[in-house]
Amino acid sequence: MKNELFAEITNISENIRRDQFLQKQLQVIKSAGDEMKNTPIESLLLSDFEIFYKTGSRQEYEDRYFEHRKRLNTYALLAAVCGGEYISLLQDAVWAVLDEFTWALPAHINRNESIFEKITHIDLFAAETGFALSEILYMTEDILAPEVSERIKYEVRRRIIEPYLSGRKNTWDTIENNWAAVCAGSVGAVFLYLAEEEEIKAAMPRLMKTISCYLDGFGDDGACVEGINYWTYGFGYFVYFAELLRRYCGDDLFADEKVKRIALFQQKMRLKGNKTVPFSDCSDNFHHRSGLSHFLKGKYDEIIVPDDGCAQGAYGDNCHRYAHFIRDFAWRDVSLQTEANDEYGCEYFKDASWYINKTEKYDFAAKAGTNNESHNHNDIGCFIINAGGQNIITDPGRGEYTADYFGEGRYKYFAPSALAHSVPIINGRLQKEGEEHRGSIKQADDKRLVIDFAEAYEAGELLLLERTFDFLADKITLTDRMRFQDIPESITEHFVTEERPEKTDGMVRIGGSRLIYDAEAFGCRVSEKTFETGHGKKTVYMIDLELLEVKKDIELNFAFII
Repeated sequence: MKNELFAEITNISENIRRDQFLQKQLQVIKSAGDEMKNTPIESLLLSDFEIFYKTGSRQEYEDRYFEHRKRLNTYALLAAVCGGEYISLLQDAVWAVLDEFTWALPAHINRNESIFEKITHIDLFAAETGFALSEILYMTEDILAPEVSERIKYEVRRRIIEPYLSGRKNTWDTIENNWAAVCAGSVGAVFLYLAEEEEIKAAMPRLMKTISCYLDGFGDDGACVEGINYWTYGFGYFVYFAELLRRYCGDDLFADEKVKRIALFQQKMRLKGNKTVPFSDCSDNFHHRSGLSHFLKGKYDEIIVPDDGCAQGAYGDNCHRYAHFIRDFAWRDVSLQTEANDEYGCEYFKDASWYINKTEKYDFAAKAGTNNESHNHNDIGCFIINAGGQNIITDPGRGEYTADYFGEGRYKYFAPSALAHSVPIINGRLQKEGEEHRGSIKQADDKRLVIDFAEAYEAGELLLLERTFDFLADKITLTDRMRFQDIPESITEHFVTEERPEKTDGMVRIGGSRLIYDAEAFGCRVSEKTFETGHGKKTVYMIDLELLEVKKDIELNFAFII
């Protein structure tokens, strides 16, 4: 039933009263709301909209766009919980979003589309906006002015419902990544909230095919090769839609065992010091949406709910996604037991070719796979070592999202290139992108990991490249075996760290750990790289050990003393 789609929304005030974490978040939101009410709402300008097409920069337009969403979230919650002047402020925030030329971002719109196509383009953020406005209306319709309520219904129908019912194809209809879940899940939520029964019946089969495509993007191991941030994003929106659907008609997507395995992915990614595995375009900081985590615990007993020390705050999401935001208040259960991260043991994701080993003294992760994954980095054979929250060996994560970052120039950027990952440089050449550049895990247990990744390189004379890790209580050894058809020109072992390295005889100190190598066999060079992430600059350090005498058959040995 429509009036029961999100019944928990009525519990928000009581949840806040019982939950110290939510009380602190409410204070943060009140402070932000009181500050924003004295600041005029900035319009989204055509000149900013066009910057992306001229320079590829997304920041100028998106800063204002997401500021609109921040206001929307802030005043929706405050209007529902506190009432008073916040109702008027919510209406102005809603009105500003309704006034936007399009809810889609320039980065997702083809410049050659017609005006109508631009206005009705359904990308990630147009879909999310429709979802947000529909749910805000559901939550606050009894306190909104009729003009606001009716205009929400009009604009959501004009920009989401009617374009989707027209049968117009979307780029995400059959995609197998987070876009499928976010777009189909958000559009599905819009239909469940605001469409007529016959319209829901007409749209749902197509939407469910897209949801199936999203699930097809996972192997049976439940791993998200896009990384933990995109698990939160895509799987979060899958969950939000799936629960609305269950409330609406009883269909239970959570009964699927594969969905359960995907739900368990988050807890396997948490490392010491609230770090995480930052493969693909992800951060190395572990944050969870506590509403989502609490909800999943109610579905699956095996879920471990992370403690609030790593729960994302009200404004921790730079895109200010309403569906995440409001469920942190509606779905948290203060009676649930939360846990700090003290899990040990290894996890091998066979389908994704990811491996994680958590021990008492360190956490380790490595990957094989292909260099043609969603949000791909050229990183076959790369690894990370986290010792007590220090990234002794790191993956720097994402770079700044620009037009070229998702275009032909992607691997000219540092972050997705092989130079940002701890993999060999052979004959002065880096790994290459593409499906044909791949690696495989040959052995994976708590004592040893073996990766074969000769195919990750274009060097045709490379006959063998096998990387072996052996795990001891306070040490990890790394052995690279290489075989060439002819004597190579050069071999450089390349390591990336966030801790400033210090060279000494036969070793490099990295934080409280040491990298041991044969000083007579290698020349050692340390360099520094600062790059833009889109959320500020980040600096990492690169340790290059160049082999002084190259041969056709080589075994190179290293040890990381933790």
